[in-house]
Amino acid sequence: MEPSIQIKGDTVEEAVNTALSLLSATIEEVNITVLSSPSKSLFGLRKRPAEVIVIKKSQMKESAPEDTQKQEVDFEQLIDSMDVFNETEDQLSPASYVAKEEIALTEKEGSWAQLKNGRIFVHAEGQRYPIIEPGENVRLLVNGKEIHERTAVTATDDITIHVTDEHISSEMDIQLIEQNMLAVLSYEPGRRIFRKVKDIEPDSVIKIEAEEEVLQSFDLEVKAVIGRLEELQVTHGILKHAIVDACQNPGSTDYIIAKGTYPTEGLNGDVHVLINEPDETVWNEAEKVDYREKNAFANVEEGELIAEVIPAVAGKAGKDLFGKPVLPKPIKDVTIRLGKNVIQANKHLIAMKGGRPQLEWRGMFLKADVMEELVHWKDVDLESGHIYFHGDIRIHGNIQESMKVESGGKVYVKGMMSKAVIEAGQSVTMENNVFSSMISAGKSNIIIDELVAKASEILYYLDHMMLAIKQLLMVRHEQAHSIEKGELHQLIRLLLERKYTDFRNILSRFVLKVQENKSILEAEWEEIAHRLRHTFIILSKEQIDDIAAIEDIVEELRALYELYRIPAAPGCQLTVPYAINSSLYSSGDLVVNGQGIYHCRARAGNDVFIKGVCRGGEIVAGRNVTIHEVGSEAGSKTNIQVPADGFIKMNMVYEETTIQIGRRVHTFAVAATHIHAHLNKDGMIVLR
Repeated sequence: MEPSIQIKGDTVEEAVNTALSLLSATIEEVNITVLSSPSKSLFGLRKRPAEVIVIKKSQMKESAPEDTQKQEVDFEQLIDSMDVFNETEDQLSPASYVAKEEIALTEKEGSWAQLKNGRIFVHAEGQRYPIIEPGENVRLLVNGKEIHERTAVTATDDITIHVTDEHISSEMDIQLIEQNMLAVLSYEPGRRIFRKVKDIEPDSVIKIEAEEEVLQSFDLEVKAVIGRLEELQVTHGILKHAIVDACQNPGSTDYIIAKGTYPTEGLNGDVHVLINEPDETVWNEAEKVDYREKNAFANVEEGELIAEVIPAVAGKAGKDLFGKPVLPKPIKDVTIRLGKNVIQANKHLIAMKGGRPQLEWRGMFLKADVMEELVHWKDVDLESGHIYFHGDIRIHGNIQESMKVESGGKVYVKGMMSKAVIEAGQSVTMENNVFSSMISAGKSNIIIDELVAKASEILYYLDHMMLAIKQLLMVRHEQAHSIEKGELHQLIRLLLERKYTDFRNILSRFVLKVQENKSILEAEWEEIAHRLRHTFIILSKEQIDDIAAIEDIVEELRALYELYRIPAAPGCQLTVPYAINSSLYSSGDLVVNGQGIYHCRARAGNDVFIKGVCRGGEIVAGRNVTIHEVGSEAGSKTNIQVPADGFIKMNMVYEETTIQIGRRVHTFAVAATHIHAHLNKDGMIVLR
């Protein structure tokens, strides 16, 4: 390598003499190249210095100076001669001395810094200094002090750059999920990161950045995975083939490496119905149903099998990853409550009389009845009087004005009705038109829901009352069975008068509701209402015999509440072909299978299907509404309402029709076709 130096001076001679002093050489031992002679700058405001390159002859190659390779000056030598620097404003700093070839690549004027082959070269000119900044993963030292932000440097600064390689170990993790039934291995490969700094061309501001080469290292071992499972105390269901596969083909995919033995779930009990229920098909655009041919009643003969009870099947326990047993879900048998005209023999339900079988599901409770049928061949008028029957009613004539038909089961009317009332415990089927009338289908479900709510409130009071009685007996150090009948009667009266003053009013409303609707309710409701009335309203001493008798009443009411608190499975339906100025209610579906309804108030617990038109009035559905045509060209105001999770489907809708979905309301200003309205995820009405 040839010791060389590039330097400036006021004159060429001055620059050469300075270089000779720094190189400890004589004029005969060096080769001198003049890069520029001194001159005045534009406008003569400043003198431009002379600039020369001086290279020792003894270390020079025979090639021409312009072909000489670049090489840095020995900085130890420069440090020893630091007293000669900064004598004039334009002298070059020692840290910027480079071989001729390197400088030949640097033609930028002014102050600058350059990064080449991992080293920084600084050229400071005038009163401006170059700026350097360390990038990420670069350690920059200036004069031995670590620099984290931008800093100005001079040619005399000792600048060192450090970058380090990095090794990131691989990471293995095993998670136990699904209640310790699965062990999932996740693996993040290790990485070796090799870094080097990028070369940077001369500039007044440079940011030192590191280039990275990243190599992944896959070092997952079967032994390590098994060891981790042992640490987690996983002993059952280890999948060794999955562990081997994960180690041979590691990646970002999670692996199931252990799996417990899942329990075999049992089967709840069920009831297999042996009779064919009538077709409850509702109208839709794709089907044409002739409702006049539809039989709304299914019948059984005396002694006929209604259903077969299927017992529950127990499941089989499994094991989790720790070898502990995992029990299957509990199983339940169907609880059968035998109603009117039904007996159970072994696993079979048998009809004791001919009639219509009625199976009402409430969760795992099934109530079975055979409803007798009353057939009325004429009109319901003043001659026949009102009709009240606990079973089904079939009417072949019309229902005249001011007449009432009340049934505990289903009602079928072949004729028409005008200004009349039908109240059915279950479905109602009208074959002809309805004028200015009121029809209620599924009334028993409505009444039962109200009674269940009242029973819950009564049980709350009774539980607190029984607790108060037992606490008072404890204070007196008495046992429940030792209290005398008269004392118990007096204690209950005092509690009702002084502590639970609202209870009698709540109970009275419950008893009255049962009495008003006993024709469509089971006898068990009337029986419990009778016992509650005599015990807590009349305060009959015969009923208040002892605490055990009161507890029996409480448990009887609780059992009735538990049976009926689960809503009955949907099945009720009100079917009419045409109605005008009428009130129509169904606890299940409402089906209009003819011309349509005009200015009616219609409510349904589930869906509303209208094959024809709906002009004016109001429709409220518990789920969805499907109508062929809504409103009229004359602008009949029609309101349709469904819950937030429901939809409204209309083939044709006229202006002044208002729809409400949840709390959102939309009124049509112009007619539209093929509307399917629902709420989007933002809770806004969408019409499509």
